[in-house]
Amino acid sequence: MHSQTVAGPAGALHIVDHPAAGDHPAAGEALPLVLVHGMVGHVGFWEAPIAHLAGRRRAVAIDLRGHGASEPPPDADYSPDACAADVLAVLDALGLPRVALVGHSFGTLVAIAAAAAHPERVARLVLVDPPGDFTQLSAEIREQQLSPLRAAFETDDWRTATRAGFDGALVGSAPATRDVVLGRLAATPRDRLLGMYRSMIDFPAVNTLDRYLAAPGSRAHAIVAPSNARPFSLHVLRPALAAAVLRGTGHWLMMDAPARFTEQLEAWLTAA
Repeated sequence: MHSQTVAGPAGALHIVDHPAAGDHPAAGEALPLVLVHGMVGHVGFWEAPIAHLAGRRRAVAIDLRGHGASEPPPDADYSPDACAADVLAVLDALGLPRVALVGHSFGTLVAIAAAAAHPERVARLVLVDPPGDFTQLSAEIREQQLSPLRAAFETDDWRTATRAGFDGALVGSAPATRDVVLGRLAATPRDRLLGMYRSMIDFPAVNTLDRYLAAPGSRAHAIVAPSNARPFSLHVLRPALAAAVLRGTGHWLMMDAPARFTEQLEAWLTAA
């Protein structure tokens, strides 16, 4: 494992690079894996799955801007497109022309944006429990459900509003996962958390995913928790997005069940 910092478009980015094991039979041929965490996360959220990979392929975990040991952007831009530019900067810095790109939660939006911008660089796209596409909700539902949330973001009660969303996502999670996530939530500054929340609500995930899927040779898969079955879930809106349900997990399924998660991930990555 090698921890290092690379230059990003808006500040230094911290990554952890796990090389493939030289004696593993597939090490020389396997696609490098690039892992992107979600809101309040950091590279450590991928630690257990990477351990279960057991050196089968190179794995690079990225701290998103303003998270972990990466610098916050001067303009406070935490949109998926801005974060995607960071991911592509990491690929350039490491000399990775083509990868398997894996995102979790908000990180799936980042991964989708990066893949749509440069589909030739993403051989496989794996979306780990992605949020739904809120832009696909009716105007009435957006007004009823999202407008009050946006209003709460502008008050001193903003943390209560975000905590409610996290409590819902943690249903089904292991106690240890819950403790880690809530600890990170409490420590995440307002501009980073709300910057991601606001941009998540407005990000056209399905249309951006369609741009990647239209590219020759694109392959996308999803690994989701049982609760991710809403009408605006990405794999519901786009049935062509093959999805595997990981039973007995919450939203942070790679932490709840790392062995089963890694098994499904490898199955997607090695499928013909």
